[in-house]
Amino acid sequence: MSRIFANSWHFIKKHITLMRILVITFLFIMIFVDENSFVQSFLYDRQIHGLKKEIQHYQTVIEESKTKLNELQSNEKNLEKFAREQYLMKKENEDIYIITEEEK
Repeated sequence: MSRIFANSWHFIKKHITLMRILVITFLFIMIFVDENSFVQSFLYDRQIHGLKKEIQHYQTVIEESKTKLNELQSNEKNLEKFAREQYLMKKENEDIYIITEEEK
């Protein structure tokens, strides 16, 4: 039993030094534990990429809304068409029928 212990202790002394322990501990902290770890950095990059896509989407929505607003403010016929289509407005002596197709 003491021979196994002695052989184990000799292996540990030979292969595991203080420097190796410090390097392994430092790498473990940098990869997994720290707030600025590589894993956390990767997750932040994915989140930033998603937010940039969202910004781009909303910029296109804003541009479409601006062109629609400009179109509505410039022409009264377009304003009337928009009110009829979006809000189902009608003139006093009109009837509106909405025809929808059934999906198969």
